[in-house]
Amino acid sequence: MSSDPRPTASVPDELFGCWQREWIEFADGSRDDTSFVVWLQLPSLMADVRLSPAVMALASARRTGFAECSPDELRLLASGDSSAGATTCTAFVAGSDGVRTATAEWSSTVGFQAVSAFPEPGLLELSDDGATMIERAPSGAYVEQWQLLSGSRSALGCTTLPDGSTWYRAGDVGVLVHDRRMGGVALDCEFSFAREAPAGYRVEHSTLPWRVGATISPV
Repeated sequence: MSSDPRPTASVPDELFGCWQREWIEFADGSRDDTSFVVWLQLPSLMADVRLSPAVMALASARRTGFAECSPDELRLLASGDSSAGATTCTAFVAGSDGVRTATAEWSSTVGFQAVSAFPEPGLLELSDDGATMIERAPSGAYVEQWQLLSGSRSALGCTTLPDGSTWYRAGDVGVLVHDRRMGGVALDCEFSFAREAPAGYRVEHSTLPWRVGATISPV
């Protein structure tokens, strides 16, 4: 296995770590505060996991693979929108009101969807303690709030594993990303969020529901 060879930072230090979305509000007034969404940001590389409650519920269905999924379940899995790639972001600058703001843009190298649902930059506002962040779409399409997971700004790293997957780590949490093994528009694109456990990292949420509970041993 090898560490990522691109150490150059393209985002400010304030963005480092793993952020969990608390809620998102759309232009039509609808709100989502039940989906599981995390954004793990390294000095340049990022991994973004997005799972609806319906997808997460499939973990309790005890499926062991795609062959056991119904057509409706397969369509549900195909609706995922996780991605991994790189972020560029301006420095955070305090305005006359004292609020620190920056503008971020994302590019994907692995994406569950071929086209981003929201291809705009993100306008970021950081709280005084640096642990809460508001993101707005310039068009007004959405506003969302993120919370930094405690302790996730230490031990940042990205490692390529022997099976071709990529492990993104921030503190005691990480995201495992594996591009489609079968190519094309196949569903086997894995984004698994895991937390450190005695025997490695335990998968808590995944685009492959049968991976929940599995152990990842990146070293």
